[in-house]
Amino acid sequence: CAASEFTSFGCRAFLHAEGVDLNSDGTVKTTTSYQEFFGSGGETVSQRSVTDGGTTTVTWEPSHTYYWPKGEKSFVNFVGWYGAGNGENNAPTVSYGYNSDEGVNKYRATLTWSFSNNSAGTSDANLLYADMAWRYQSNTTNTAHYTGDPVTVGVPMLFHHALAQINVKAYAYGTADLSAGSTSNSVTDGTATWTISLNNVKITPVYAGGTLTLTNDDPVTSGTPGTAQTKAWTGSWAVTGTAGDAFSVTGPVYVDALSQGAAGNVIAATCVLPQTIENTVKLSCDMTIQTAYSAGQSNTETIHKEILLNTMGTTSWDMNTKYTYYLKVVPSQNAVLFDPAVSEEWATVSSSDQEI
Repeated sequence: CAASEFTSFGCRAFLHAEGVDLNSDGTVKTTTSYQEFFGSGGETVSQRSVTDGGTTTVTWEPSHTYYWPKGEKSFVNFVGWYGAGNGENNAPTVSYGYNSDEGVNKYRATLTWSFSNNSAGTSDANLLYADMAWRYQSNTTNTAHYTGDPVTVGVPMLFHHALAQINVKAYAYGTADLSAGSTSNSVTDGTATWTISLNNVKITPVYAGGTLTLTNDDPVTSGTPGTAQTKAWTGSWAVTGTAGDAFSVTGPVYVDALSQGAAGNVIAATCVLPQTIENTVKLSCDMTIQTAYSAGQSNTETIHKEILLNTMGTTSWDMNTKYTYYLKVVPSQNAVLFDPAVSEEWATVSSSDQEI
């Protein structure tokens, strides 16, 4: 459901009006003739709920009312997006015009989006774009919705995540069953209690900035106004700058969950620039384990760990995909044993009798 991601989105609309931009038969008057239906700045479309007599109606509407054009040949094309990054609004650049390489009635929209984010543990960065809606003349009834989505009427806007998302989680596991320790942030097997903390967690080197360039061509080559339809964009991200340190968490992050399903966040779900994961990309941390025994003895060790992400089944971070990495921390339960031996039997030396 779109409302789980956002409550408003940006939209540009391009009108091809009968008798102004189009001839009476629907063909284009000139290749540069169209109108900005929402104005050059576009519109903000927001969710609106109205309750009347116990019944709630949910709609998505622009900031003020717009009416569909009346002409039988007139139509409107729509581009929708939602962008937030680093706590601030983030909108793409959308251009629209006739593409002379594509022949008669071929228009093209281009969406260009820049992004930069190298912080960890923040999930406010989120970019989404909708399939372009071409040649609409009225609201339509749409059935391809998630269960529970209350909205079925309007211009269809199927959104896709433009970024990837990563999440690092950790849990403790023992060769013998572990349970929660009697002290906070610890685990125990009844013999020893371990307090496990992860510090200086990093994923590096990572590209933090890039530009997404997408294009979308008019699906109608002849016939006017043609069938209203949505069409996916084509294109990809290009990274900019140099890969460097990113997604670092100083810590300490305590590990006390006892299963993968209950694993706690080390790096919270965070959007990241889609990119190829090179063989040099590592997840590293300093793992401190404090071991305490009921008799009062204790000891501490800090171990530096480095893991190549490629060994965790990942060769790229792709758009609209969430990657969760699990760290299973196994504190040592290898009991200390001894193997006593005597190097050799006693050598026997007997003296002569001595009378006393």
